[in-house]
Amino acid sequence: MNEKLFLLFICFTFLFSNAADCANAKVSEKINVFAVVSPNIEAAAIKASEILHIEQGLEAFPFMGYQVHCTLYMTQYPAEARDKVRSKIKRLADGVREFRVSTTGLEITSGNWFFINLERNRNLQALSDAVVKLLSPLRVPSDFIPDWAKSMPNKVEYISKYGSPNVFDEFNPHLTLTASTDGEKLANFLETHFESDFAQNISGEIIAIGYGIADRNGQIEKPIEIFPLRHK
Repeated sequence: MNEKLFLLFICFTFLFSNAADCANAKVSEKINVFAVVSPNIEAAAIKASEILHIEQGLEAFPFMGYQVHCTLYMTQYPAEARDKVRSKIKRLADGVREFRVSTTGLEITSGNWFFINLERNRNLQALSDAVVKLLSPLRVPSDFIPDWAKSMPNKVEYISKYGSPNVFDEFNPHLTLTASTDGEKLANFLETHFESDFAQNISGEIIAIGYGIADRNGQIEKPIEIFPLRHK
């Protein structure tokens, strides 16, 4: 009897110990901190997405109601860091004025993602750099390097230091229309619409900074909060 009680005690101790470990384990979340473009550029992204759906049957993120955005910095944070992330983003937004930006046309990437590219001007680069410097100390450290990046020394360095391959001189500002999809349909769309208004250079502004939980494609269905930049 004593032996059975002892075994039961060991089992319960093991179970409760594991439960406590799970409860105390740090939960992380992928946060995308992004720039918000002016309504005219956002409207172009939505229009392109709607036509892409009608003509090619592809569901683009703006068409599905996702936030149109230009990612400034995206990485993993401990869940308890969210308030600090918010505070730093708000303080930054309060000190930055709206600034000019232009689209530079449509792009099909090598992985068949579909972008409206933005010019990487001095102000947009500086904004991304500032966000990285402010928020990277809060991130969850990780040694994981994806296979696709292992042959790119710059990206390996940035992933190791900042948890993102797309920062500083690897920053590539764009509005994502689709994740990896049917490349032939994208090529058909691009050939048909290379002269459409949404495929031309569109002059607009960066008007706000927001943040939200990103899905596996880095997209935000609903932002947590958006902070307007100061008016000129």
